[in-house]
Amino acid sequence: MLPFILGALTLTVPGGTGFGPANPRGDTPDEASELLLVLLVAAVFMGTALTIRDLVGERAIFRREQSVGLSASAYLGAKVLVYSLAALIQTAILTAIVVLGKGPPKRGADVLGSPVVELFLALAVTAIVSALIGLALSSLAKSTEQILPMLVVAIMVSLVFSGGMFPLGGRAGLDQLSWYLPSRWGFAAAASTVDLMSVDPVSPHDQLWTHSARWWVADMTILVILGAVWTALVRWRLRLPSHR
Repeated sequence: MLPFILGALTLTVPGGTGFGPANPRGDTPDEASELLLVLLVAAVFMGTALTIRDLVGERAIFRREQSVGLSASAYLGAKVLVYSLAALIQTAILTAIVVLGKGPPKRGADVLGSPVVELFLALAVTAIVSALIGLALSSLAKSTEQILPMLVVAIMVSLVFSGGMFPLGGRAGLDQLSWYLPSRWGFAAAASTVDLMSVDPVSPHDQLWTHSARWWVADMTILVILGAVWTALVRWRLRLPSHR
């Protein structure tokens, strides 16, 4: 139900141009930016919510099974596969709802021939990396009571550091911190596909949003690298505890 609800909420963004060029003197000159920001936060929320309760809820069972030979790598690999598939399905539904309701991106694709496919992939990989962050947070939680505050903080941090609310480029500290978050690169990849700096006349300019194959691939590559880093962190957290 979650992607349907979030998709319906995204359609409440006012305006009639969707991802197309907006009238700078119109009522909603930043419709494309607002759509991308809501989509991005929805992807982060869906991914994180998928996994943030998982490891803390299974910790006692996992440690018992691990003590008799269960491979932590196999355990984690199975979870990454299952949750990645779930994130792909959820973001596909979300993307389809918004494209049907608001129309597809009007600019040509950067790399893959279809801007809808590129938009979906940007959201899907963002959701997958967010699911990995959810696993990391779950591995850090001491109890299920800590899950909700962690989820709220993760969503708020992703929103603030996505680059969609206010410019991050050139802001020492904030810009560098945003590099470690999937929301920054997911929004950048989606903005590159949509050509946000052209279709939104009031949008700030960010080089990461450049409508070109080079920048879209760079944004997506860093997303994948972040996914690998978070996976490694979760694997380290699942190691056998030292008995020394």
